[in-house]
Amino acid sequence: MKLNIKKYSQFLLATALPFFAGCGEEMNIPEVITPSHSVIKVSQSGNDNLINIDQVIDFADVSQGVKSRTWTFPTEEGTVTVEGDPTTAQVRGIFHKVGTWEVGLHQEFKNQPYVGDGTTPIDGTSYDTTINVTVMPALEISSMKANLLSSDGQVGEELPLNPSTPTEIPFGSVVRFTYQAIGSPSVVDGNFDGAQLLGNDAENSTFDVKYVTLDKVYSASPVLIRPMPQSSDTLYIENFVKCVRSEEPVTLDEVIYDMANEANVHLIFSRGLNPASVASENFAVKITTADGVVLTPALEASVNPSDESIIVLKLDGEQIYSDDQVTVSYFGGEVETADKAIVAEFEDTALKIVEENLLETAGYDYSFESSSVNWNAGQPSWLGGDFTNTLVKTTERATVGMYSLKISVNPYNGVGAWGNGTIIQPFENGVAHNFPYVAEGSNKIKIAFDGYLEENGGGIDPTIPNQFNTNMRMYLNWGAGGAEKPHTIGGTEEGVWKEYVDVVTVSNIQPSYGMAVKIAQTGLENVTIYIDNIRVTRWNPRP
Repeated sequence: MKLNIKKYSQFLLATALPFFAGCGEEMNIPEVITPSHSVIKVSQSGNDNLINIDQVIDFADVSQGVKSRTWTFPTEEGTVTVEGDPTTAQVRGIFHKVGTWEVGLHQEFKNQPYVGDGTTPIDGTSYDTTINVTVMPALEISSMKANLLSSDGQVGEELPLNPSTPTEIPFGSVVRFTYQAIGSPSVVDGNFDGAQLLGNDAENSTFDVKYVTLDKVYSASPVLIRPMPQSSDTLYIENFVKCVRSEEPVTLDEVIYDMANEANVHLIFSRGLNPASVASENFAVKITTADGVVLTPALEASVNPSDESIIVLKLDGEQIYSDDQVTVSYFGGEVETADKAIVAEFEDTALKIVEENLLETAGYDYSFESSSVNWNAGQPSWLGGDFTNTLVKTTERATVGMYSLKISVNPYNGVGAWGNGTIIQPFENGVAHNFPYVAEGSNKIKIAFDGYLEENGGGIDPTIPNQFNTNMRMYLNWGAGGAEKPHTIGGTEEGVWKEYVDVVTVSNIQPSYGMAVKIAQTGLENVTIYIDNIRVTRWNPRP
């Protein structure tokens, strides 16, 4: 056996020697040519490079064919601390002053470089890039005032925020708070002592609060928040109003069914009610199923002890499903407010089903307000290319909060049979941004989001087989098993917000999922869309 191995080795050596001898100095060694291509990554690019004072921001030169590079930072003393060698591929900046600052990168390439998504190289082998970094101040409330709103929404009497005795206001009143603040807050939260925070208008720096309990003295501690980059400030207001009898008529403001909270019908009135005046026989709920069957379940009516402006209707032996149409009626004229105002009768008032947004509950970046979450395209690379020319969180348009995600995709390049396919998904500190999921019922999920189409991409090339208009999909990522719906956006109406809705069945249950957006661009022109307010809710159809 050893002899055979020795002979085999000798044979290999004998055959190899003529090969090496024959090659000599004239042996052809292939030369690998690396194209020059300028590509720069910034850690906060998905947030338009907005950061807080003393927040870290990383810069990386991931270009090909670079011979040398030099990063430059502001030279004003005390502006920035630079970590790393400015001639290396990656550096870090920590900015210490508010303002917009320029970071430069000078590159020398081996050949004429391509830049970004450009399809032709630039003239020369040098290229300079300027990156703007905006450093935001800490949020600070400068001033705040409060005014009563009339029943038709007109701003009325100003209320002192630090009175010697609480100011008396008609109970059921809505108070509008107007503030001035440094640092661009967009969200209002806090403790309002049982009053109802109705809404927040960040553009006009106002928020409205409704006071519904008779004879109660209220305090408040509103918190103004800037989610991106995160900062907040709180104002404490003590014993500033007291609710007294009102001369205004009582109104029914809302009829809802909250699937995540008790699953009862809630009738929300403009002010607190007298619990003794509410009788179950004076109310009726009519449910029309998706099959057209009409149900009128027995019910029990009572006033919510924690908020006496709400009547709770508890259905006996029946529940409301996602695909039901429901109305509520009230007859009898016996219900009165705590200050003896009579509630008017109403018939067949439509009910709104309130569903829990699993993303919002989990603190997911559903409205693009988080400064720690970046939405990236073409990552990981096996998902496909990145055909976006713009992908950024922006304040240009929004339906919830201050920000939306602006996506702009290049015209179809005619290469792939399925258009310029781009997948976009969120990452938090470099890790996929997910939310927890627990199997429940049929595991049907409704996925909805708001979209504003600025450019619809134009038409398609009719000569290309199997062609389709540009579409957009929003789906659970990865392996949920649902067949997501392609929403056609190519050639459709521009300049309006629309709601896009899909219902899928999650068949491959995982402990967590992320969200992903896929745009298949087939148009001959640019397509640009803003998306906001992604909702993932349980869809519970009637069996």
